[in-house]
Amino acid sequence: MTSEAAVDVVSVSVPTEESEEKSMVADESEVQAFVSLGKGIAKDFRNRWPLYGDDWRQGFGAGVHIFAPATYIFFASVLPALTFGEQFRVQTEGQFSIPHIICATAMGGFIQSILGGQPLLIVGIAGPVVMLYQYLFNYCKEAEDLGVELFRPFCSWVLIITGGLHFVIAFVNASEYVHSFTRFAGETFGSLIGILFFQAAVKGLQLEFEAPAEASLAYRQVNGVWSIFLALAYVMLTVWLMQARSWHVANPAVRAVVADYGATIAVVFITVLSYAVRAPSGVDWQLPMRVSCKQVYDPEVTESWNTISKLGQVPASQIGVAIIPAVILTTLFFFDHNVSSQLAQTEEFKLKKPPAYHWDFALVGLITLLMGLLGMPPPNGAIPQSPMHTRCLQGVGQKLEPNSTGEGAPGAPKRGEVVLENRLSNFIQSLLVGLCMFLSPVIRLMPRAVLWGYFIFMAVQSFPGNQFIHRVTLFVMDVKSLRAGESQPAYVELVPMSDTLKFTAMQLGVLLVVYAVTWAGIYGISFPLLIMLLVPFRQYVLVRLFPASSLIHLDCAPDVELKVEADMENADHQSDEWSGGSFSLGGSGAFVQHKTLVTESEARRLSMERRMSMERKNKAATP
Repeated sequence: MTSEAAVDVVSVSVPTEESEEKSMVADESEVQAFVSLGKGIAKDFRNRWPLYGDDWRQGFGAGVHIFAPATYIFFASVLPALTFGEQFRVQTEGQFSIPHIICATAMGGFIQSILGGQPLLIVGIAGPVVMLYQYLFNYCKEAEDLGVELFRPFCSWVLIITGGLHFVIAFVNASEYVHSFTRFAGETFGSLIGILFFQAAVKGLQLEFEAPAEASLAYRQVNGVWSIFLALAYVMLTVWLMQARSWHVANPAVRAVVADYGATIAVVFITVLSYAVRAPSGVDWQLPMRVSCKQVYDPEVTESWNTISKLGQVPASQIGVAIIPAVILTTLFFFDHNVSSQLAQTEEFKLKKPPAYHWDFALVGLITLLMGLLGMPPPNGAIPQSPMHTRCLQGVGQKLEPNSTGEGAPGAPKRGEVVLENRLSNFIQSLLVGLCMFLSPVIRLMPRAVLWGYFIFMAVQSFPGNQFIHRVTLFVMDVKSLRAGESQPAYVELVPMSDTLKFTAMQLGVLLVVYAVTWAGIYGISFPLLIMLLVPFRQYVLVRLFPASSLIHLDCAPDVELKVEADMENADHQSDEWSGGSFSLGGSGAFVQHKTLVTESEARRLSMERRMSMERKNKAATP
């Protein structure tokens, strides 16, 4: 759960800055991409290995209270796994399903928690991977020398090649480019995923009007309408529950629990509500349609474990073709995995232990290779679960004590801000996800409408905190009509409106082009390449189209979130209303790295200079 609900029970003195530096000395030697091959992985290993034992001691030192964040992130991981598993089953005609996705998520989590450089990073199956596998399934289905029978072996070859490409990229230190990922690419990608989530929900609900296949048209219509009601009810109930901290009923601890576990509580409630409408007695179909989940030991599931024995049946020419989707999947993971890792360890969290981008990217390559040999889809860094995991560990099992002078240690974090940097919480949540493989009778009680509703919820959740979405609203918003006290992000005052609208229009056009590509049949598989091309496009094209004074607020490379200082240099800094985000996550659409502080007087000066410049241009244009 979040820091607001965390219980501080174990007394841990905050070490002084000097002792912190001695215990966590990091190798600060510079690493350059394509120079000193393997140096990045070696550096990450040297930085993290001395801290490995402490990672476990921190987790066990929190006692039973480690289960609070572990169970919180478990529910945040298992619900997407169930949803993507059902989507996999529908789109691959049962070749992959919920047990495969749960198993892959659990195994990836185990490996990351034990061997990962950054144990706070949560891995899971991502939405774009589901889309990629849909393209691969359609290709195999139409290829005469493959067919549905060789779909899984073909995917395994894709993953084997992908794993090898990961090793190459990690070895040449390419993860150093993670600092080049800015708002322009990050928020465009986040908005695309939100649209695709909503699209998947619409397609899923459309299928409900075609089921049960054995029922009459009237019953299928009832199933469809009832499913839409349940899905929307789930979304509204979840949103309402996750805002429980603002309620005026119950005590703060109860409200915090309701807010943190709102999505799970809503699943239970809507599942119970779904039984209010049932199929007539004597029929062998369901109303509404419920989740189809095989037992993990069912032959249809265990058959995939033998995929390695069929690798030799894939024609050599098709193994060559597998290089294309392997390159695309590698590109997707390079962006998605590194951004997930980046968001899990932003300066906002004040982490003491160093990152390990190169090591973790090599590790996700190993996980991908393993999944290929086992015939399962590959997990990678998960957004928003990764930053959620770090945030919910703030203040857990720690109680800050004063130093010997009776005052707080100089520069020490405030109570509740210290992140419990450990491996145990990730390990426990992975164990809980794995146990779900044996709970198929319980999972089958859920109506499919809940999963489609969860897609809608994830789509809605991807937009708060997304500066791009707010900039789109400026096309129809009358900023001058805002009443006193109604705040706007600082860039509205600091950037000429013409620059803001042109920048947003260009980004919106890019988003529409990438989304259109996803509809281009088999060629839609290339959409991750277009997302990755936005990085050099931002570095070499946008800098020529917009002045630096505008880009520093709209899309600055190291500083992508502007924060205006409220009063004086030592005043408390309050976040923009529009960038604070939603619920306990801070907005899963937020693409936040470091923060730039600008004094209020500086903001006024820049705003006045902009107005004077516009007045001079208007006078010059007047005949």
